[in-house]
Amino acid sequence: MRLPRPDVADRLAQRLNALDYTVEGVQSLLGPVASAALERGSTVLAGRQLRDDPSPLSTLVRVFLLAELVEVSHFDAALAESGELGDLVSADGGDRVCSALEVAPYATDGDDWLLASDWPTVRTGRPVSSQHVLGAGGASQMLAQCTVRPTVRRALDLGTGCGVQALHLSQHSESVVATDVSSRCLDLASFNAQLNRASLDVRHGSLFEPVRHERFDLIVSNPPFVIGSPDAGRHDYRDSGLPGDEVCARIVGQAEGHLSDGGWCQLLANWEVHAGEDWFRAPQRWLGSSGLDAWVVQREVQDPAEYVETWLRDAGDDGCNDYERRYRDWYSGLAARDVVGVGFGLVSLRAGGHDEPIRRFQHAAQPLAQPVGVEIARWFDRQDYLRTTPGAEVLAARLSVAPDVRVDVRLRPGAERPEELLALRETGWCWTATLDAFAVDLLDRMAADRPVGEVVAEVAQAADLDVEEALTAAVPVLRRMIEEGFLESVA
Repeated sequence: MRLPRPDVADRLAQRLNALDYTVEGVQSLLGPVASAALERGSTVLAGRQLRDDPSPLSTLVRVFLLAELVEVSHFDAALAESGELGDLVSADGGDRVCSALEVAPYATDGDDWLLASDWPTVRTGRPVSSQHVLGAGGASQMLAQCTVRPTVRRALDLGTGCGVQALHLSQHSESVVATDVSSRCLDLASFNAQLNRASLDVRHGSLFEPVRHERFDLIVSNPPFVIGSPDAGRHDYRDSGLPGDEVCARIVGQAEGHLSDGGWCQLLANWEVHAGEDWFRAPQRWLGSSGLDAWVVQREVQDPAEYVETWLRDAGDDGCNDYERRYRDWYSGLAARDVVGVGFGLVSLRAGGHDEPIRRFQHAAQPLAQPVGVEIARWFDRQDYLRTTPGAEVLAARLSVAPDVRVDVRLRPGAERPEELLALRETGWCWTATLDAFAVDLLDRMAADRPVGEVVAEVAQAADLDVEEALTAAVPVLRRMIEEGFLESVA
């Protein structure tokens, strides 16, 4: 596909931005109901609302977001002096034009971007092609929101797709390398960089091959992690062509050799859950003897049938004539490997330089308070703090309750005592912790101007408990609450 030249892409972006072709601008044009429907994939209300609106913004929304044909005269008037658009826009043989790509507004961190990608199946009603390039879907947005954001010298987007992660990286990295096995992805990533005035070093190749012997301060990846498709390699965006969860295993296994000291690697992943095994056995095997600190958070797990249905529907294959065959073959392949579930989540790795690396595997299906990236970085910082404050030494620390913590009392009508006491964090991972009355009293009395051991002893005495036993019992509880951010160290 012949995309617009860089100078034309720049003028196109200027015109779209001048017309307020932004997330906020489109929402204002459509109103809340039609905007929400469009977010869910339905264009009916938006199309009806804009049908008789010849304004430039309406015309561009119809062309670039709703996949509609519009009159050439209206389109030319909307874009003014846009220049040659290559194959981005084409005529229908008459007096109307359409766009070959979705060009969607994207809002992030106070900035408004434009992202070009292939039309999703909900717009076309057809299965996607083998070289389909996704836009910024839910998974992409989750990775972007969970990525740590230190200012770094070199960053890598492994498997860049439309380039959205690379654009995020360009905001806080001196240089960004974006790789992909798909030339079409690299073309669109370059086009999106031009639209948003970003500089990317795009390279063709699989996994770490294009950056052999190079190291980075931050690596992110939303790889083609889908497991077990009998048509392996049929869709570039989802199928790696490798068996099982091997693509994620290779990224995790090879990351250490491409990270600078203190560097980070974060990726979304799927992993097989086998009968009789804990859900985290696969990512645990991927890590092997790696020296990287690792935190693996499982967001959901699907049974094999649900998993197959999800990805057939995602590609628009649920309406194909051979749907039953594909479903049957895919499901049978998973069953033959004794797969009882497929986990999805985030893998965060850090080259911490410790002799005994951290290994944490947690299931966290609760809603998150985005962005989570800051909280992930703080979690690793708290791990470093706990390394240097081993065992009972935590009792000598000065701690304060994090500002986002609240305590909920759950009481059944007519009951004399609470059924449950919960501490909840309102940011990041939104962790919860079940408390007893002793722990609630401890949080109430926590003071930054004295060692926490003194507070524990005071609460124990007030409750007529043995002080030494209370101190011993408090240590693992305090360490867990530090790890999950309920308590903070006071310097």
